[in-house]
Amino acid sequence: MAGRQHISAWRGLSAACACIATLTAQAQPTAAPQRPGSPTSATHEVYLTVSFNGEATALISRFRETGGRLYASRKDLLDLGLAETGLPAGAPDTDVPLDRVNGLTYRYDAAQQSVDLRMPDRLRRPYGVDTRGLQPTPPARSSRGLLINYDAYAQTQGRDSLALWTEERYFSPSGVFSNTGIGYLYGPQRKYVRYDTAWIKSDPVDLRTTQVGDMITSSLDWSRSIRLGGLQWRRNFALRPDLVTFPLPSLGGSAVVPSAVDVYINNVRQFSGNVPSGPFVVNSVPGITGAGTASVVTRDALGRPISTTLPIYIDSRMLSAGLSSYSAELGFLRRNYGLTSFDYNRDPAGSGSVRYGISDALTLEGHAEASTGIYNVGGGALLRLGSAGVVNGSLAGSSGRNTGVQASVGYQYIRSDFSLDARTTRKFGNYGDLASAAVDGTPVADSDDRITVAVPLGQRQTVALSLLSVAYPGVDKSRVGSVAWSYNAGSQVTFNVNAFKDFGQGNANGVFFSVSIGLGDGRSGSASVGRQNGESTYNVGAVQTPDYGGGWGWGLQTGRNGPVDYRQGWGQYLGRYGQVTATAQSYGGEDSLGLDLNGSVVLMDGHVEAARQIYDGFTLVSTDGVGGVPVLSQNRVIGNTGSNGYLLVPNLNSYQHNQVGIDSLKLPPDARIESTEQDVVPQTLSGVVTRFGVTRYSAASIILHGADGKPLPVGTRVHYVEGNSDTIVGYDGITFVDGLAARNTLTVTNDKLRCGVTFDYQRPQDGSLPTLGPYACVAGSGGRQ
Repeated sequence: MAGRQHISAWRGLSAACACIATLTAQAQPTAAPQRPGSPTSATHEVYLTVSFNGEATALISRFRETGGRLYASRKDLLDLGLAETGLPAGAPDTDVPLDRVNGLTYRYDAAQQSVDLRMPDRLRRPYGVDTRGLQPTPPARSSRGLLINYDAYAQTQGRDSLALWTEERYFSPSGVFSNTGIGYLYGPQRKYVRYDTAWIKSDPVDLRTTQVGDMITSSLDWSRSIRLGGLQWRRNFALRPDLVTFPLPSLGGSAVVPSAVDVYINNVRQFSGNVPSGPFVVNSVPGITGAGTASVVTRDALGRPISTTLPIYIDSRMLSAGLSSYSAELGFLRRNYGLTSFDYNRDPAGSGSVRYGISDALTLEGHAEASTGIYNVGGGALLRLGSAGVVNGSLAGSSGRNTGVQASVGYQYIRSDFSLDARTTRKFGNYGDLASAAVDGTPVADSDDRITVAVPLGQRQTVALSLLSVAYPGVDKSRVGSVAWSYNAGSQVTFNVNAFKDFGQGNANGVFFSVSIGLGDGRSGSASVGRQNGESTYNVGAVQTPDYGGGWGWGLQTGRNGPVDYRQGWGQYLGRYGQVTATAQSYGGEDSLGLDLNGSVVLMDGHVEAARQIYDGFTLVSTDGVGGVPVLSQNRVIGNTGSNGYLLVPNLNSYQHNQVGIDSLKLPPDARIESTEQDVVPQTLSGVVTRFGVTRYSAASIILHGADGKPLPVGTRVHYVEGNSDTIVGYDGITFVDGLAARNTLTVTNDKLRCGVTFDYQRPQDGSLPTLGPYACVAGSGGRQ
């Protein structure tokens, strides 16, 4: 830090130049310099040890002393921890008279070369504590390559059927190009239907993603998304998983002396750490969603605890003050998605959404969309009512073919022993949006009301009540009420009861009871029984899921749905190269068999690798041609490198830390490696080559004897000619030589001897480090052994 160093020589020089007596300066009228910030009398530059309110620190800062008055630059005072709001305005290098800072007094001891600054907490910048303690994420990377995900399904029922879904993905540092679709390979349905094709580029610095091609437009709680082919430009908070976008409470306090601070959320300790003396603020308090209480506990000079408690409310739907998100799309409406490959509306369409945190208690929203003959614009807000919940509302209008208004208002309140979520939406006139204007679109609901209440009963039970009422044009209004009860009996046993009734239809009701039991090692069982619309149903099943590292799984299920009986069984194998599932089922007396095969193929780093299906980022681990090396992801063995030294690790989290390593204990004895673990941070949908620099020793222990057949003396110098390296002889005439070639020459010298050895070397196939010799050291250049 500028102007702050430990130089003891300054103390003697400053003491000789400064007053011998100790001076105490108060904030009182004194003769000011003729030019503010630039003293005119003799000025001495001094470096002083700084303490605050009598509390010693390890800080040393530069001051200017003139006639017993001390001056310091704004920058040095800010570096010492003073709040900028308490200092006079000026440039960073402007000298500030300490006795002109309102509320600040100081004691300058010239003999000790120290200054004690006494000030209230308002003049000090609070010490910040981040309770999450996240490590900075390195920049995300992407190699170049091609990925093909596939999922093939064959079934024997009626006409035999075969379908193949594929995703072709090209990735590079400049972005990702992806195409998905499904091919139907049976009977008259022999065709390929394209789903989505797009190029995606993300910038984690600006938190921005650009997408060209097929997309789903952004939406808010009171608007609807549509499929569009064109251009999308949006803020993408997923590029910074460590970023908390919603307001979190900042809990502050003041410590008389350096002290420990504990943070409790709902009486559960969430953080414990140390703070220096003075004011402090605890940022990013984690732990809850909804209402609760936060307590900060410090200790005074006598060690007595001091606790400060305040109510808090956290809602992840809101944005922190000053934070914004946006999305804009322009293109053509997609029609008949999943049925045809290239069916787009001829009229261009556009859509945009924006959200902005006005304060930690108020978030504003806006949305607009337009196409030929339809225009829609609206706004909304979320308002936090202190710790009493969040109210939200919106108002939108449309014109053109559909002219009308939509309004909504809602309220949400969550706490540990009670939660309430209510919302009502109403349409006035012929309100419409792009989703309803599409040829295959759905009209906007005339009314949409919902209310849900959840109440925990003790530690293991929860009861939830909900009422949903929806009315669409030309359709009878649907009013459905439901109640759900769950009970966690412990030992991985859970009971659930669900009941519903549609008040618009007298016979539309049902009640269901279910129990699930965890049996450990990936096994579980479940059973349910119920009655819906006058018909009984039941289901009994058991499942064994394969381990993530690979292995077998199975499932059995039997039951009845009204008058129809069904039975099903399946076996599954998850391996390094994909997953295979075989199914046999009987439904209503019709039997069928099915076979599903899914996985991926990756072309990367000049190598082709088969793997499981890859949904996000991944890495191709290379051990430089050394096979059979165990590879770990998050300290869990994923598999071993093949004979070519490669293994693909699928499904890493993009833009996040992913610890990938190798088990060095399984390396051959002649192998050496620079590191055994790396932090891999891939870009979205991209792969990264992770190289572990495994090299092989070309080394051996050489036994050297003299002409008399006895081992050479310990300490005799040995020079390896081909490698131009030196070593010495150890006990029993043994020396270790690395970097051996097919033919090698050693020259040996000491006070009484000069001789040489020439020998051949071939690396053992088992990776061992051999012992060669004994070789007789021949006087002169050495003879062939």
